Amino acid sequence: MNNLFNKRYSIRLIWLIFISLALTFCAVFLAFKFFGHWKTSASLDYTAKITLAILAFLTLMYHIHNLENQIKTQENSNRQNLAKYTYDICSDFRRPMMMDVNEDLRCLINEQSENLKSQKIDQFIAFIDDPSNRKKRQALILTLNYFESVSAMALAGDLDNEIVKRLFGKLFGRYYVKFSPFISTIQLDSAKSWANYEKLALKWLNEEKL
Repeated sequence: MNNLFNKRYSIRLIWLIFISLALTFCAVFLAFKFFGHWKTSASLDYTAKITLAILAFLTLMYHIHNLENQIKTQENSNRQNLAKYTYDICSDFRRPMMMDVNEDLRCLINEQSENLKSQKIDQFIAFIDDPSNRKKRQALILTLNYFESVSAMALAGDLDNEIVKRLFGKLFGRYYVKFSPFISTIQLDSAKSWANYEKLALKWLNEEKL
């Protein structure tokens, strides 16, 4: 429907320009011929030049307008593609294959709630380093690595930041508050570990306080 409307609008605009140029040609010619008392050949020559100059200007304006529309269309397309890509990436966290990971992480938080505090973080690290707790360690590391990847892409502009915040804002903050002592301890040996996740989580937590 919009395309049909645009085509009709374009046809009407072309006819309007054509009629306007014809009227302009006649008006200028008559001005030169009867008011300026120019010869017919001179009047036609200067009238044609003026009309062509107006036509060239209108053509230039049309191309500028068309270029602006193309840029806007491309920007809208890019935003839509970015939004779709963002939803696709973020939806991985809620896929069936992540259900076991999320459940293991929930159990880890419940079991080690006390040891996740700063003064007992060594006990927490000892717990997840125990081979018998390998699944819970994997759940933790997988989740933090996923958050890190999403955060890095969002900060770099490869994901739509507002969509990521809408989907993960509360979750990022809640998990960061829980695991910040663990993250800080790991960063003593590896400063870049989950640094993007930490940066984004802190940014959103601070924005909530404002």
